[in-house]
Amino acid sequence: MNITPLQQQRIEQFVPTFKRYLEATDREADLQERRERTEMLSQLLSPEGLEKMTDLEFGQVISSLWASLMWGNKGYLVDRLLNDNSLAKLKTSLHDLLWGNHTIAMRFDDFRKSIKGFGAGMITEILAFVHPDQYGLWNNKARQALMLLGFEDTFPTVKKSQISGKEYEQFNALMLLIKNELLQQGLPELDLLGIDYFLFEVWTAGWEKRELTTEEPQEPETMALTDFDHDEMIDQIITLGQWLGFEVHKEKTVAMGAKVDAVWQARIANLGVVTYVFEVQRRGSYDSLILNLQRAQNNPSVQRLVIVALPGDITKIRREIESLSEGFRRSVGYMEVAEVMRASELVTELSGIMNKLELVKGEFAI
Repeated sequence: MNITPLQQQRIEQFVPTFKRYLEATDREADLQERRERTEMLSQLLSPEGLEKMTDLEFGQVISSLWASLMWGNKGYLVDRLLNDNSLAKLKTSLHDLLWGNHTIAMRFDDFRKSIKGFGAGMITEILAFVHPDQYGLWNNKARQALMLLGFEDTFPTVKKSQISGKEYEQFNALMLLIKNELLQQGLPELDLLGIDYFLFEVWTAGWEKRELTTEEPQEPETMALTDFDHDEMIDQIITLGQWLGFEVHKEKTVAMGAKVDAVWQARIANLGVVTYVFEVQRRGSYDSLILNLQRAQNNPSVQRLVIVALPGDITKIRREIESLSEGFRRSVGYMEVAEVMRASELVTELSGIMNKLELVKGEFAI
């Protein structure tokens, strides 16, 4: 893997922006936050720290992550991770991920297979803060920044929100190339976590740099997705429901033979419950999806059936549903995966703004 002349040119165009960030007086707040988080995570996730880790300390780790920022109720997230996996299993798997002897590709894949509820963003953030010289942070902002820098063709993985261990290994190699390129541009030596700060500045400023292309740049939320993680998408739907004030449930049976991916419910005084059902379609039979939603509709509290999928799948599912009863057709709504992801990003930004006010103290003090 090499950096092309076009990619070098685009990196160079963002160097002044990043230099201004490095020289800014308010950067000290970022450095202090990084030092505090690095120290805390290094202690709690060291081999010794993992061995004696409690539920509370695990909660401190999870609630400190940028990937958890969108969760207004972080206690719900921590409880779900503990219930789905058990603390003992989490401690063992985190130890293997961070301190195992296998390649990072194998450790990454083994962790994803054995532990529920961790997306690539959360896993790579843990790795980046504990081993910043070796591992970078994979999230939507990093992906979009790499697209702006021209890596979409030479590193097509940027189109994927979830990656394999091998792809993460390749991503870290790419981060090292960008690190070396920034060195040649006169910037100080950065670790891979520092490269993430560079990518964040690219993401922040990049959409205003029209001169990078002769075409109109796409907005981040309209970037074409080729795949996504089914469980992570459900988690984002659950989080959005929480933020809107609904009572939320994951993988809930709402009628006989109808177990759905996510449910939002609202109680209306003493009148009853209104239920919104979500089904995430990534792979599998459209007929099974439709049948499950038809069964869910037998629950009289269900007011809306929402299908979340990629645009191509939505088009095909619409075609399948066109021949069904009008009552069912009218009850079904559609939401693109990219729309859910964009909504999650906005909630994350709002969470960050509200957290600065410290209106409510979380139970996992850091």
